[in-house]
Amino acid sequence: MKYLILAEKPSAARHFAEALGGFSGFFNMIPNNTGTDSYDIVAAHGHLLELKEPHEMVAPEKVAKYKDWTNLGNFPWNPNDFTWEKRPKKGAQETLTQIKNASHGHDAIIIATDDDPSGEGDVLGQEIVDYIGWHKPVLRARFTDESPNSLKKALTTLTDVTDKATYGKYQKGIARERFDFLSMQLSRIALISERTADFAVKTQKLGRDKSVIIGLIYYQLEARKNYVKKPFFEIRFKDKDNHIFKEQNAKNYDQLNLAEFDTRKMNSSTITVTNETLKKQEPPKMLDFSHLSAIIGKHGFNSRQVIDTYQTMYQHGIVSYPRTADRKITQEDFNILLPLAPKIAKAINLDAHLLTQTTCRPKFLIKKADHGANRPGTNVPPNLATIEEEYGFCGKLIYETLARSFLAILGSDYTYKQIDACLTSYPTFKSSIKIPKNQGFKDIFNSDSLKEKDEALTITNFDQNANPFTFEGQNPKPKEPTHLFVVNYLSKHNIGTGATQETILAEISTGKNKLIENKKEKYSLTNLGLIQAIISRHTLIASPKVTLELQEAMDQVEKLAVPTMAVPNTMANIVIHDKQTMINNQQNLTSVPELQKAKVEWNKRQEKINVPKITGNWQGREVSVKSKWGDHSFTKSELTQLFADKTITFDTEQGKVSGKLAEQTYKRYKFVGFCPNLPDKSDDFVTGTFVPTNKQVSFKKQFGTYIFSPQDIKKLLLGEEITIQAIGKSGKPYSVTGQLKNYIYNGKKCFGFKANFPKEARSHKK
Repeated sequence: MKYLILAEKPSAARHFAEALGGFSGFFNMIPNNTGTDSYDIVAAHGHLLELKEPHEMVAPEKVAKYKDWTNLGNFPWNPNDFTWEKRPKKGAQETLTQIKNASHGHDAIIIATDDDPSGEGDVLGQEIVDYIGWHKPVLRARFTDESPNSLKKALTTLTDVTDKATYGKYQKGIARERFDFLSMQLSRIALISERTADFAVKTQKLGRDKSVIIGLIYYQLEARKNYVKKPFFEIRFKDKDNHIFKEQNAKNYDQLNLAEFDTRKMNSSTITVTNETLKKQEPPKMLDFSHLSAIIGKHGFNSRQVIDTYQTMYQHGIVSYPRTADRKITQEDFNILLPLAPKIAKAINLDAHLLTQTTCRPKFLIKKADHGANRPGTNVPPNLATIEEEYGFCGKLIYETLARSFLAILGSDYTYKQIDACLTSYPTFKSSIKIPKNQGFKDIFNSDSLKEKDEALTITNFDQNANPFTFEGQNPKPKEPTHLFVVNYLSKHNIGTGATQETILAEISTGKNKLIENKKEKYSLTNLGLIQAIISRHTLIASPKVTLELQEAMDQVEKLAVPTMAVPNTMANIVIHDKQTMINNQQNLTSVPELQKAKVEWNKRQEKINVPKITGNWQGREVSVKSKWGDHSFTKSELTQLFADKTITFDTEQGKVSGKLAEQTYKRYKFVGFCPNLPDKSDDFVTGTFVPTNKQVSFKKQFGTYIFSPQDIKKLLLGEEITIQAIGKSGKPYSVTGQLKNYIYNGKKCFGFKANFPKEARSHKK
């Protein structure tokens, strides 16, 4: 038998090659092998195919309807109108051709893409198999990670998925893909509704999980804005150490004087200890990806940085598979990591004597898992400094946090003594204190960092007496929509895996059309996000309940308990309900003051985008050019000169601008337009060969106020560090060491002098 192993990306293909001894060869690990089985490995680059546009998948007589995005009467769509055909994504045809050519002469294809809980990896592989016209057997390899042992094991437990009708994970992925495709109707309906309200919004991002998150943040922000403090009063007692005694169903007073009047009727009382119990607490569940990210976020790293850094670490075997839905591990996974525990502890500078457990508590075990909980990988680094050098401070935090989360399950229980007491004269007034006896796992990993508010523990004994006092309380203020609050809410309602939650948070918090801002781990809505929250309020697509029901329905599709199209078919009822709801919500947009300013800005921006074009003959060919450049509208005379290939000059608020028509490129799109004669800034850069990579590079010849000397430039191109003296923004001199590096600035990849500014002292919560 000749097998073609289809990996999801080149890095995964390399890992398979390392495990099997090359990209081609012989192996005998597949059950019932002939002894002469051979294999070849090929790789995709993620998804190579995508669904066609709606109007491209319907009968000719329906094309006009599905091309029209302005008529609300065209919604909802009928899922049965679509052929659900796919086409190669831009730039993917060459890879598809290579895979098809490589398949010739093989007897079976092994889909070895990622095993995502959503079924996305199964769809990614199967759609390639379908596109190349493969009609021979198809097998599925599922692996927990990309370590050699895991990949080899996957090849011994292959599943025959030749019959797509019984390929449950694929059917689940298709159901999800088609449902999400149909949800674009809601984004279009939202845009129509917003534009009807005179908001020139360019794009919207309604979807299952996105809309829930946007709605949650909006609800919390509105609740906090409309919060009205309502004080109440109670009779309570306290001893001299401020241990509070209160009744379980205490009477609340609206007026202070009435509460104080009744308080004066109460007398001091002695305290009776009713019970002393030694209690214990087991370690918490291992972290999922979103809670890991929430901890790392406290150090200034956003969701996208955590996702990208973790993914790179996973590809190197430092950490486990990121997109897992599991919070537990199998006994086999535990047995693999247990011998590595002392080494992992040493890497993070943890006392290995704290690891007292050699068996796994039942609460952490699961009989079967796709990938198991997020945890350290089998490739254990020597120390955290090595991790930081390779993956930065974000990588160091990821590894240490994940390692502590796993090692905590090897720690002893946290034990404390709980003392319960009541007032002798008023036994319904009770109190309790907790006195720690053994920190146990908390010396390894303190799960209190995952609470939105830490609970303080009292560590003293009760006094002999307690005195009455009037306690003033108030209705609780709604919580801020912090990163941790959002992921706790999503986890509580079983909305998405931890990795899915973080991916969505990263998507809607980045880019020019972002919907939320993350400042110091607190979320707020952008104007675009606020518009979406208001227009989609009370819609089904923004309902946590509906989202959970959809997830459960997709799980049923995977089990082949319901038809695949049962999930996409639910979109029609959602659209009918949500279309009317969004129309009703239009008027609410005009009542939000902060959106009125945004409306003006959007409409101005739209005017710039929709600039009329003028057609003329330029350099012997007919071209259409924009009639404005910036705020300047070209006169008839200026347009005549431009088409004659002459230079024109005009005044702007920034001064005189000269230029002529030229062929230009923007985001791979070529066009003819006005091109100003901008000053040449090439003298601001140094160009040379960077010795460590043997590639030509360019970088700014100045850092702050410091201009690199020829000797500096020589050292930098050699890859060496230099130390410079410069003047800071405050006018004070400073010294800093740095070297040429690739780095990210404002979300863009850059190359240049990277200063190693001293890190602020950070302490990781133990």
